[in-house]
Amino acid sequence: MTHDCAATPPLFPLPQAPGLFEGWSHATVGGLADATATYGLNDEPRPADQTIVRAGDIRGGRITAEHAADPVRPATATERAILREGDLVLVLVGARVGETALVTPLHDGWIATRSVGILRSTDHRTMRWLRIWLHTPAARAQISRETSAHVEATLSIDALKKLPVAVPPQEQMDTIFRLFDLIAAKIELNVGIAADAVALADAHHRERTRHRAGWTACTFGAVTDAVTGKKAPAKPSTDSDVVTVPRVAAAHVLEAPLPYIVEAGDHGHAEPRSVCDPGTILVAPRPEGAGVAVTLISMAPNRGTLAVRPAESIDQWWLLHELRSRSDELSRAAQGRHGREISRRAFSRLEVAWPEPEVRQRFHQVAEPLHRRALHALDENRTLVELRDSLLLDISRAPRNGASRDTAL
Repeated sequence: MTHDCAATPPLFPLPQAPGLFEGWSHATVGGLADATATYGLNDEPRPADQTIVRAGDIRGGRITAEHAADPVRPATATERAILREGDLVLVLVGARVGETALVTPLHDGWIATRSVGILRSTDHRTMRWLRIWLHTPAARAQISRETSAHVEATLSIDALKKLPVAVPPQEQMDTIFRLFDLIAAKIELNVGIAADAVALADAHHRERTRHRAGWTACTFGAVTDAVTGKKAPAKPSTDSDVVTVPRVAAAHVLEAPLPYIVEAGDHGHAEPRSVCDPGTILVAPRPEGAGVAVTLISMAPNRGTLAVRPAESIDQWWLLHELRSRSDELSRAAQGRHGREISRRAFSRLEVAWPEPEVRQRFHQVAEPLHRRALHALDENRTLVELRDSLLLDISRAPRNGASRDTAL
């Protein structure tokens, strides 16, 4: 079975539809959240098993906090901060102000902290629509304007409640829901395909290493070339020999859901000799285990990240999975106050059983198609995200003032 992006249903042609916004009404966030529009409790120390949702748990459109084995129900005094299924939670503080997620049954009854806004309606469809609207360029721009920057960026509940919202008639709303659901389902399917492909390659590596007792014992320094990441140099003068490239920090490696770096959020200066080619493997140690990922772009590693290349390019996938399998050992070799840096020397001294070329060649023949499939799935997702963003831009063009909420839904 193939998973071709071309099979994705065509998007609703918003720009070409005559009378597209006919029948749309106008509201505010506070008007749509007709049951609750508030924020959570102060983020103070709480029992370890108390079920808490913080701003950092709202990522990628979901609440990522794991479910406690024995949830602690809050006291009556905290009732306003208790999440209910169908609520829309929103980040109010920090760099990701405005990021949202719908509360599922998994997090029903959890407590939100003060950095989390809580929106609730008597009609769950209203919160579904508000989640979409708040990701349109128009809403994002409005949120940016209303966000104050004291110690850190903050969106007040009062400012949130006043944000204007355009609301389509029910039929159009349901059509848009279906489109976003289809896109989200396809993205989730592709993530699963990519994760399964990586897991299969990991499993094949484990199977191969059962025979490592007969392999050549050496150090990583004998079979790889490692470079320690550095802080970006200061802004150069016009005659300085530097280039501007993506800068990859340890956080990029640690937060990558799959072992690939396909883009970097920040660009910065770098000496040409510190720029790493695609295929370089990045290691970012932490006490709980090292993150390992292969970069698919030319980039410069930041401090706290070790860049490693195999002596022979065909060994790229073997080295990636070898390092992934030794995450704990790499963390133990890390240095610094919090064990967050691993030096080139410390890495190069680590012992490794390196298989014969025939073994590495056969592994490559299995792993390369698996990684190619994983990357194809992720590439499809980038196209789907572009389609979703295009649809959000179309929705963003709806007028947002003039009428009341009374006939919106």
